Amino acid sequence: MIIDAKHALPNDPTPADAPPSYEAVAPIRTDYRVEKNLPEDPPPSGSSSSSSHLGESQLSPPPLVKSPSSPGAAGKGKGRANWFTFGTSRTAREVRTTVLGLMRDLVREHLNQSPAALGILQSCSDVCASHSLSLSRILQEKSIEGHTPLYWAVVKRPQDEEYLDGTASSPDLLTALLTYSVPLTPVTILDVRHACLVTSDQRLFQRLRLSPEFSPVSAVDEMLLGGSIPPDDIEVEDVPGNEGAFAVNFEIVQFQKRMMVGKEIALEFIARGRLWCLRFSVAPMDQSSGPRPGSWCVSLSILENSPPTWIDSRLLVAEPSSVLAVSPPPLSSSTTSPPISAIQPTSSSPFSFFSFSPSASSSPSTPAPSSPYSPALNKNRPTPPLPNQRPKHKPRPTISLRLKSTNQLVVSTHRAGYYDSDRITVSLEDSLMGASLQYAGSSYIAPDEKLRARLEARLGKPEAECVIM
Repeated sequence: MIIDAKHALPNDPTPADAPPSYEAVAPIRTDYRVEKNLPEDPPPSGSSSSSSHLGESQLSPPPLVKSPSSPGAAGKGKGRANWFTFGTSRTAREVRTTVLGLMRDLVREHLNQSPAALGILQSCSDVCASHSLSLSRILQEKSIEGHTPLYWAVVKRPQDEEYLDGTASSPDLLTALLTYSVPLTPVTILDVRHACLVTSDQRLFQRLRLSPEFSPVSAVDEMLLGGSIPPDDIEVEDVPGNEGAFAVNFEIVQFQKRMMVGKEIALEFIARGRLWCLRFSVAPMDQSSGPRPGSWCVSLSILENSPPTWIDSRLLVAEPSSVLAVSPPPLSSSTTSPPISAIQPTSSSPFSFFSFSPSASSSPSTPAPSSPYSPALNKNRPTPPLPNQRPKHKPRPTISLRLKSTNQLVVSTHRAGYYDSDRITVSLEDSLMGASLQYAGSSYIAPDEKLRARLEARLGKPEAECVIM
């Protein structure tokens, strides 16, 4: 006799709340992984099962699927789209464990510029909020091989122009993670800085500097500049060759005013596998050694996670009026700089670190511009004067300050002083015209109140004549 399964049998010993038989639920459970609480999309044909929290079926958000044993599971109204569901019986610890697993899968698969990443993070945020958990704190835990998810998002991040220039159609994974991680703790910031260093991603590092989270300005600078991010422009170029040479162009906004009021300007950058800090400061009045108290100084040091190194370098400041007779109009965004491959080391001068060969489009008769006037390394630098232009006055000498290490530079483990082995410090007065940078109306400060300087360096023991062969 065939008995209709829809009607209960008399005197049936089976409990009323017993789960349905295997035959009844098997067609549904083929695409429902209750132990992972993930979307119920069927796996693609031919794919093997995985223990991962994040499957390919999650690339498009599926609707919520109710439990097979719930009333009205088949065919009742549609719920809000989500990436996973947690029953009310789930504990905060279980939610935290699942979110950590999802974050691990997210950075491992690195779904960059995918709507899936934002959807997963939003769902995690909603679930954490309903269980009184902070997603920001979870994302900043060093839960993945001793680092945060943000660290791995930087390490695995493609260095494509669209991400660097902010022209991508949707936020990349790092941006999405940062959005849900704020406010960042100092430990997390150090972890992200470390990731930029191990990948030598100077452009990303400078992009992150535009966030108050990573480069908070002092209260004095915030008052002077009217903003909470450092406006200074830093451009680094590695010089081809095995000498470990590099050059850095700086454009420092309101240099004199910030030095007069704030007494310090710090500029950080990544070059040759190290994190550097070039710092302008006023020597304290109570120091007993080093530069004269009250004098303006410049120092160079390496920061956290940087290996020790020797360095020989010089800081150059050219007089803007010696380049152009009049201030040029702003360059259009389409203006580009000659390639870095045009840079060639030279030994033509006892203290010449670099010379610049003309680009391929230049006339053979055009002489190669020499540092520091060449625009080869800074697209914001004014172009050379036209033949019919003449300087307003005889060019003054370029300020040149040599920064060389007497011992290997090491990362400071304490608050470095102005004259110790952890940094190279020289007074601006060591240069013939260096002291003039602190005087009002200095011809080395451009009319827009910006100081444009250039650091030329190579990693190695200093030589008597400072020549790179």
